[in-house]
Amino acid sequence: MDQTLFLGVPFHAGQGHLGTALAPAAFRESLPAAWQDLGDVAAPEFHGREAAIHHAQALSKKITSLDLRKKFLCLVGGDHGQGLGTVHGMLHHHPDLIVVWIDAHADANVPSASPTGNMHGMPLAWLLGAKEGAPWWLQRTLSPQRLLYIGTRSIDPYERMLIEELDIAVITPEEARGPEFENILRRELRRMDPKGKSPVHISFDVDALDSGLIQSTGTRVENGMSFQEVEKAFEVIAQEQRVVSAEVVEINPELGSSEETQKLCVWARDIVLSIIPTHRPAFTFPALRSAFSEEWRRSL
Repeated sequence: MDQTLFLGVPFHAGQGHLGTALAPAAFRESLPAAWQDLGDVAAPEFHGREAAIHHAQALSKKITSLDLRKKFLCLVGGDHGQGLGTVHGMLHHHPDLIVVWIDAHADANVPSASPTGNMHGMPLAWLLGAKEGAPWWLQRTLSPQRLLYIGTRSIDPYERMLIEELDIAVITPEEARGPEFENILRRELRRMDPKGKSPVHISFDVDALDSGLIQSTGTRVENGMSFQEVEKAFEVIAQEQRVVSAEVVEINPELGSSEETQKLCVWARDIVLSIIPTHRPAFTFPALRSAFSEEWRRSL
C-alpha cells in the first residue's frame, strides 16, 4: 500500500446515543501525519432509521468514488449501521471481499425481528440478501461464506436462525480466550480463502471488548474480549490475508471520560497501523504490546 486514506463517519442515527458522531473528531487528535484525511461523510439533518440508511448510501457512494489502488482505507464512526455503506462501497472495488466482523452483536436483524428497531443491528442482514426493509439502492451483496464473526455473544433469535441457515462462521469470546484461538482463526480464514489472496475488510466495534474494560460505548456486553485478544485477531488476519480496509465504530465520547476516549482512540489507531502493509514489520504487535502495558490497560 502506497498511502492510507482516512474517512470520518459521524454516524449516529442507527441507535439512540448521539455521541457516536463525536468519535471521528476525537480520533483525529492522534491521526498520523502521513495519512490523507478525506474529511467526513456528513450526516443528514433528520433522524431515525431512514436517516441512517440515507447516510449509509452517502458513505457507499463516497467509497465507490475513491481511487483505492495501492491504498488502505481507514474509517472511524459512528455507530455500526455505517457498516452497510462501508461494505457495500468496498464490494464495488473488491467483489471477492472477505469481511471480518469483530463485534459483541451479530447486527443481522430485519425490522420485524429487531428487539430495539435500531438500524445499527441490521446492516449485515441486508448485505447478506434479506429483503425486508432493505434499502432500494442496495446493488451488491456479501456471500455468507465470506463473512466471519469474532467475539460475538449477543445474538437475537432471527440472527441465530440466519447464522445457522447460512452456515456463517462465529468465533466466540470463549474461543478467543482459549489456547487454540490463533489456530481456529487461521483455519477459518483459510477456509474462506485457501490461497490467502482475497482482500479483507475488518469491521471492529469496540463493544467486542468486555463490558468491564471500557465505558465509552453504548451497548456493552459482559463476557467479552480483552485488549490482547483483539490485538491477536488483528495480528493473525494481517499475517494470513491482504487487508485493504478497516473501520472502528461505536466509540462514544459522551459515555466515558475524555481520558478514556483519548486512550481508546490511540489504541484503535495503533491496531489499525499494525495491519497496514506499509507499517509492517516496522510497527509490529510485540512493539504495540510493549507500548500498551497491562498497567496502561488497567487504567482504562
